[in-house]
Amino acid sequence: MAARVSVISLGLTVPLLDQAIADYATLAGTATRIALWALWAVSFLCILVPSCTALTCLRLAVPSNLAVVVFTTLVTDSWSPRSLVSAMLSLICVSTVFSAEVGNAFAQLSAYGDERRFLLRCPTDMVIVQCLMWTLWIGTAITAISFFNDENWIAGTVFAVIAAALSYILPSRFHRFSRRWLVGVPAGVVIHDSFALAETAMFMKQSIAHIGIETQSENSEAADLSGGCRGPSITIALHEFDKVILAATRKNPGGKALHVQTMRVSPTRVARTLQELTA
Repeated sequence: MAARVSVISLGLTVPLLDQAIADYATLAGTATRIALWALWAVSFLCILVPSCTALTCLRLAVPSNLAVVVFTTLVTDSWSPRSLVSAMLSLICVSTVFSAEVGNAFAQLSAYGDERRFLLRCPTDMVIVQCLMWTLWIGTAITAISFFNDENWIAGTVFAVIAAALSYILPSRFHRFSRRWLVGVPAGVVIHDSFALAETAMFMKQSIAHIGIETQSENSEAADLSGGCRGPSITIALHEFDKVILAATRKNPGGKALHVQTMRVSPTRVARTLQELTA
């Protein structure tokens, strides 16, 4: 409900920024209006039809909206209460859609049959990488519009081409982190994670000895299938050793087979995940 309300309220950013946008030149002002309405339309569609794909689109569109609002306010030097409210609405929406509750809800709403999906936490280093890639993407798009507005057509075209290339390359790389789940099914447990694993790991219920919480990962004897996440995690202990195949790396381009009896993964809501898996 909070995500729906915050996304709907995001539609107020254009009317609230009307005066600031009017201070722009014609081309930049028109581009800003189109961008803000388009980003709101995408976000609104995502909350109407929630899924893992919608989660990725939502988590790209909402911060992009915030970036456009802040940039418009800074460039036009419009610090009116209306502009500040617009920025605040965008910021609230960003904090809402990136919450663990929203992530788990969208993942579950695209589940098949009798399964319970728990979204896995993104490793800190990959969060940094994704933020940098997103900043580069949005920055090139805004720079292209700025050059076009100044009638610098060559530089504007160069940055527009870069932005278009990034629009083709980056979304699929962001989307893989919306498709990392620990899945509980009647037959057992599944780890679906193309970032950490080359193949989906599946464990039958009768082969699982124990599922618990681990608070310290540095000295853990469990195999790390979390992609390098720190902090509390879920540990799955098996009666006998089983094989999992880690994702390919430069050192192991074909992946690496690992025989494990205890492993750890990091869902976004550890206690709730344990409660539902062991219910």
